[in-house]
Amino acid sequence: MDSGQVAALAVLFAQVSDPRKGRGVRHRLPAVLTVLTLALLCGARNFRQAADRVAELPQGLLAAAGARRHPVLGIRVVPGRDTLRRLAETVDAAVVDRLVCAWLAARLGDPAGIGLALDGKTVRHSSGGSGLDVQLFSAMRHDTTVVIAQVQVPADTTEVTQIAALLDPIDVAGMVITADAAHPSSDTAGYLRGRHADYVFTVKANKPALLAAITGRLPAATAATSADVSTERRNGYRITRTMWTAPATGIDFPGAVQVFRLRRDVYAADGQRVSKQIIHGITSLTSTAAETAAHVRGHWWIENKIHWVRDVLFGEDTHHAYLGGVAHAMAALRNLAIALIRLAGHTKIKQVMERHHADKMLIPALLNASRP
Repeated sequence: MDSGQVAALAVLFAQVSDPRKGRGVRHRLPAVLTVLTLALLCGARNFRQAADRVAELPQGLLAAAGARRHPVLGIRVVPGRDTLRRLAETVDAAVVDRLVCAWLAARLGDPAGIGLALDGKTVRHSSGGSGLDVQLFSAMRHDTTVVIAQVQVPADTTEVTQIAALLDPIDVAGMVITADAAHPSSDTAGYLRGRHADYVFTVKANKPALLAAITGRLPAATAATSADVSTERRNGYRITRTMWTAPATGIDFPGAVQVFRLRRDVYAADGQRVSKQIIHGITSLTSTAAETAAHVRGHWWIENKIHWVRDVLFGEDTHHAYLGGVAHAMAALRNLAIALIRLAGHTKIKQVMERHHADKMLIPALLNASRP
């Protein structure tokens, strides 16, 4: 068993300060965070399940994680449910998240030209009695669907004001930042262009002047004026995406080069259209309509491949043990688990976690496969 990557996780978490007083500590913080991550790789949805998964870990994995050795029996002793919960509650979640994201970003390739999707997520049942649930703001690379930055949004503001807080720690030069209709603003566009990044923003009625300027420059939505048409078949449906583009000449928006309209038509097997969606947007890219459409589509993977996975497979929104920094800390560790599975080349996350639950000895192979 090559457990070197388990030890690498322990080294990563050794950079996090232990919030406890030194006297009476039985389980070291790096070991606790490492085995908690391994429990998530086995599909743990709450601290009770995490404690059960940790108790089932082989002695070799526990040793690599730095678990405490029993002074008499000589075996590795695992932390219980309450220890896992208390440390997740009191640890500095922002530091854990920053270290995890930096560690993952270092494993990825050249970011030039790669899309980076920005989106926020509210963790339900995480208010801890304050009445305000925790909101997290994340950045995910389109190519690997790995989160490389995440911050908690202060209670007195929104994610729109947290662009710099999210992106300052990472090198976005050459990347294409994609964001939903909450974010198009001169300040955000100016910040991104100042950091040598491009952007693709969707624009809706919350920005009426900008939307009017975009629609006023686009050609009529006819087949003859379209710049790109693509079709795919998925789950018995035919999906057609049509793009119209025009120069952004005269629009007072930093770095704007093109405006676009994207229409998505979904047809049933009998040819009947079942839905139609129209999106307008603005971009600093000089790329083709097909490339711009690919960035728009890639942006929504942060919902489908990160937020949905955390909610449905990890039970993030149904977890009620959210006190202190638990919501943020667990989201960071869930992002780490998802990233390790995806970087190992797997797409069916639930099946991978089920296999790990059945055979913990498969975990080292996954961690080794996730290395660059």
